[in-house]
Amino acid sequence: MASSYIKTGNKLLLTLLVIASIACSAKAKTGPTHGKLVVCYISTWAVYRPGNGAYAIENFDPNLCTHVIYAFAGLDITQSAIKSLDPWQDLKEDYGKGGYEHLTGFKITHPHLKVSLAIGGWNEGSKNYSLLVADPEQRRRFVKQVTTFIRKYNFDGLDLDWEYPTQRGG
Repeated sequence: MASSYIKTGNKLLLTLLVIASIACSAKAKTGPTHGKLVVCYISTWAVYRPGNGAYAIENFDPNLCTHVIYAFAGLDITQSAIKSLDPWQDLKEDYGKGGYEHLTGFKITHPHLKVSLAIGGWNEGSKNYSLLVADPEQRRRFVKQVTTFIRKYNFDGLDLDWEYPTQRGG
């Protein structure tokens, strides 16, 4: 009978140790302590680089940054809306990798981290952005859609990377 109590006690102790270990490893990280802003970019195309040059969200160390920007999404001018430029990489739909949610998910264990989405960039050009800002109704729809999109994927902000407003058809 005493042996039964010892076995039960050992199982209970082991269970408590496992729970304590998990709780300690899940503890929220505080991030950089130097008091400066450190803004990092995650470029979605970096995952396609060959060999050691490949860089995926899994390689990102959120302890190094105070802010991270996911680059890039695009502009769907017909809808005045943000669109994914790489749905397989960005979204979970159709067995995608869910990059948006993966990156914003770091905020659970790293609450100091602010995650923004960048739209635009060199490949997007300027023409559609100029068309967007020239039309008050399109601007209104865009702001409404951006707000919905940012909330849906739990981003903290938007980086409008408009290169360059007066060039490349802008």
